[in-house]
Amino acid sequence: MKIIIGGDLVPTNSNIDKFNQDNLIDQLGEEFKSIWINSDFRIFNLESPLGENFTPIVKNGPNLIAPPNTINGIKSLNPDLICLSNNHILDYGIEGLENTVKLLENEKIPYIGIINNSDEVAETHYFQKNDIKVGIYNVCENEFSVATKISKGANSMRDLKAYKEIHNAKKECDYLIIIYHGGKEFYRYPSPELKRVCENFVDFGADIVITQHSHCIGSLEVYNNAKILYGQGNFIFDCKDDEYWNTALLVELNIEKNGIDTNFIPIERHNSLIRISKNENILKEFESRNKEIESEEFIEEKYKEFASQELNKYLHMSTGLRLYNRILNRLFNRKYFVNRYKLKDCLALLNIIECEAHRELFIKGLKERILKYKER
Repeated sequence: MKIIIGGDLVPTNSNIDKFNQDNLIDQLGEEFKSIWINSDFRIFNLESPLGENFTPIVKNGPNLIAPPNTINGIKSLNPDLICLSNNHILDYGIEGLENTVKLLENEKIPYIGIINNSDEVAETHYFQKNDIKVGIYNVCENEFSVATKISKGANSMRDLKAYKEIHNAKKECDYLIIIYHGGKEFYRYPSPELKRVCENFVDFGADIVITQHSHCIGSLEVYNNAKILYGQGNFIFDCKDDEYWNTALLVELNIEKNGIDTNFIPIERHNSLIRISKNENILKEFESRNKEIESEEFIEEKYKEFASQELNKYLHMSTGLRLYNRILNRLFNRKYFVNRYKLKDCLALLNIIECEAHRELFIKGLKERILKYKER
């Protein structure tokens, strides 16, 4: 059995006309088409609702949406499964999600990653060929797209629930693949927490774990005979022209009864779409990072460095008077907020975020405040 997995797909203004056509796959090059079509099963993440004239939700970050006709290009990729558990699938509310699901169902395209409420068991999708059965489980981090106690949305990472579902899914198949929409954007290494979560996926039954969402190629860990890919990069998502967005990996799994052979195929951004890449440095740099994360000390030090770089931005996001503070931040070489927060302020903020009781109360208070803003 051969399974090919792509990362995040979003039709954008630069390529909507190509997605509107039913021959999108012909525009990705013969080499890509051969690899893609000759696989038994094809999977990718659709990180955008499909539709028009819907109202965007109030959230932090951009609201993504693509016209309904882009289903033509999506269908031309002949997907056997589309993952919907991500941080943008509810960008245009339940209406946008339901319209997306309707379009997929009309084209008989299977999908996973959506639950009717946060207590509902998330379904695992199974592929069967000959005497091999493979399960696919899709889950994401908790952002604005997730299901709640009373509303439909993405299947979110709630430790015990997800681990139980993974454990039960593995009982039903020979191999289990987890596609996890999580991790920090534009960071090529696992955080200590992401590493903990993904290794737990393996402990509860996963044979392959693929994290998406980071918009860049990350690094690979081998843990208890399972492979964990921390960052696959985009599939077709023409948003930026930089070192992160321009390259990605396709994950090709050749599955036999006695094991899984994993092949990583580099792709590059090309004319607002993608092509198979001939750039040997992509895999060389990937392999170099793979060796680096064999060291726990390296992971901790690298993440500590990254956190220090990002701290000022996070502190800025938590303050009011944004224009005034933005000017001061520039005057202080983007270190105004780090310098402004004294020891007692940092300790108080850390306590709110780290302590379960404080964090729960803080989150509830913020949600109630947001509801009042919406009602105005």
